[in-house]
Amino acid sequence: MSLPGDHFVVEMAHAASKNELDAVKTSTHVPNGDLYEVHLRQNGADSWLLLWGSFDTIEAARAARNTISATATPGWPRRVAPLQAEARRVSP
Repeated sequence: MSLPGDHFVVEMAHAASKNELDAVKTSTHVPNGDLYEVHLRQNGADSWLLLWGSFDTIEAARAARNTISATATPGWPRRVAPLQAEARRVSP
């Protein structure tokens, strides 16, 4: 991910496989911004995240999440840097 590490994204979904995430992604619509897929390895298992962003502050991420909470069930805002570090552990 080439986003600034101090920015935030909103976790929209997580899945155990890319195919599961792709199914969720096709039905996920956000008013603006980009959707990102991130592959992680947590507790010895694959994990795929669908993230929306990026947002300069956690407040901006929360506000964006609140604009779609009636039509989707987004997760919580997450800082980009820890996700980048975790994703690098998975990538060769």
